[in-house]
Amino acid sequence: MTVDQLIEVLRTHPGDLRVVVNGYEGGFDDLSPDQLSLVRIALNTSVEDWQGQHGETDESPPHAASTVTTVDALVLRRVSN
Repeated sequence: MTVDQLIEVLRTHPGDLRVVVNGYEGGFDDLSPDQLSLVRIALNTSVEDWQGQHGETDESPPHAASTVTTVDALVLRRVSN
């Protein structure tokens, strides 16, 4: 999903609608701006089905580095209080 796509989805909802993320084991937590960060990620590097599809660029990829595509991404980090 791109920022433009996210904006289009958000435009279909009222501006005062609360935005939450899933809790660690259950429930929901409020989303706050400090949970968003810009990071560089390596695309399609997962080898385990329980890991995210993309990896951090400082991790060793499972295949030759020349075949790994890296991009900037806006990351939402879920944090439970």
